[in-house]
Amino acid sequence: MQKKLILKISHIFFQILNFLFGALVFALVAIALFKPSWIELFISWMEKQIHLLGSWNYLIAFISSIIESFPVIGVLVPGQQIMLLVGGFFGKLGHLQLGYMIIFAIIGALIGNAIGYFLGKWYGIDFLERYGDWFGLGRTELKYLRKQIEKNGAWFVILGKFHNFTRAFIPFIAGSMGMHTGKFWIYNIIGSILWAGTIITLGVVFVTYYKTILSYFSYVLAGLMIGLIVYVYFFKREAFMAYMKEKEQEIEDKAREAKERK
Repeated sequence: MQKKLILKISHIFFQILNFLFGALVFALVAIALFKPSWIELFISWMEKQIHLLGSWNYLIAFISSIIESFPVIGVLVPGQQIMLLVGGFFGKLGHLQLGYMIIFAIIGALIGNAIGYFLGKWYGIDFLERYGDWFGLGRTELKYLRKQIEKNGAWFVILGKFHNFTRAFIPFIAGSMGMHTGKFWIYNIIGSILWAGTIITLGVVFVTYYKTILSYFSYVLAGLMIGLIVYVYFFKREAFMAYMKEKEQEIEDKAREAKERK
């Protein structure tokens, strides 16, 4: 009875976190569209704080890159956004600072991925099958992720670093599926170097031109959304429809299972 109560409370807690995270993202997009000056003020304030922190920024980049690769937590914590600003403003000060920021971010990413991988090995896929729904990873999503890891394991681990959802779960799933440790470390090293170098460099570009970027943000967002819709419609329509059908079947199966348990 006590275990069920704890699970129920945990479920509610994660649902609240998911709602708050979604609301925060929506609010930030709305502010960027309608009140970009607020974003400019915030970024200017962040620049001052980052410069005041000095060498502590290396530690922030290190910790942020570790947390980014944690299952569940990596989705909820905006570590990559922190790295963009910290790496950008501090890395812009000189080649030495930029190099050290990238090195600390690489080391953090390597450690974070390794932790996720070994947690997957220890706890297995059962954890995700039991609790995945709490953070938007149902049976259908797990099926697709497994299939992609089996088919394109190397590229999925390497390029998965660039998406907050896959970055947080791919190492865990790779470990739970028994991916060879040596292969995982090769992919981990390549992916961490590419990701950290790209994000810190993009951070420097962003903080240098953020006022111009914000002035065109609405056009960029609209272009990305139209591009995504066009891509899915012309190239991934059948796969998307198949996914939606499987997801609908999953929801029906879970509803039936819940009734049977009662």
